[in-house]
Amino acid sequence: MAPAVHALRQVKAPYEQKLLRQSVDISDEAHIAGTKAARPERYEFEVEAAIEQAYLARGAMSPGYPSIVGSGPNASTLHYTASSRQMREGDVLLVDAAASYRGQTGDITRTYPVGGRFTPAQREIYELVLAAQDAAMKAARVGNRTVDIERASEAVIKEGLLKLGLITDATGPQFRTWYTHGICHWIGMDVHDVGDYRRPLEPGMAFVIEPGLYIRREALAQLPDTPENRAFRDKVTAAVERYQGIGVRVEDSFLLTGTELERLSAKAPRTLKEIEDLVRSRR
Repeated sequence: MAPAVHALRQVKAPYEQKLLRQSVDISDEAHIAGTKAARPERYEFEVEAAIEQAYLARGAMSPGYPSIVGSGPNASTLHYTASSRQMREGDVLLVDAAASYRGQTGDITRTYPVGGRFTPAQREIYELVLAAQDAAMKAARVGNRTVDIERASEAVIKEGLLKLGLITDATGPQFRTWYTHGICHWIGMDVHDVGDYRRPLEPGMAFVIEPGLYIRREALAQLPDTPENRAFRDKVTAAVERYQGIGVRVEDSFLLTGTELERLSAKAPRTLKEIEDLVRSRR
């Protein structure tokens, strides 16, 4: 019985699509509200409160999942939920949050410079993550599978990490030191909704694309102590120090409509210029 129900949930009916659009629209507005609440000397929980107040103001009675609001070193910690740190000038702030509205939940992540402008190192990581998402979006078409989306993103990430000096071999698993999770999952009644990932994409399917890079020197220390890993550590240490503590994820909710890919979360600023302009507009 469960596989049949899962297959039905995987393709959204027109009414479900309408509700999902509304849910993501609320989440977009909440992200903008959260960005305007973020500034040096404030706390992460103040941003989280602004986001969740925006849900309520638009009729969404709860988050779709626990909000992640991580600044500075917390941006490079997956599933950080303490929201307790005081933000500082020069931090990036990673916000992964979305509302639950009438049984539908999207999933959105944005990464902002708390002070209004990315540092050169932060900008380089952000540009790479954004390029990976752009490549993945091109692979998200009817007839392909989520694995095609993953591979398109990984190809860009490997090439970019090699150029930044964060890996020495783009043909192996070194990139997983910094690129630590899959980037595509279904959305709908649950933020990680049910469905067969081997099934070809078809109209009515809703999913996210969420590449992310998390640069933590601790990741090098956790590698098994082998000659290969020691050589890898020696060669990338200088680059790791340049990007230390930077965590960037860019996540959007998508719906396949006919042969088109609709970015449901298009209202939430995404490019470097859009992000910096929004942060500086808060004053």
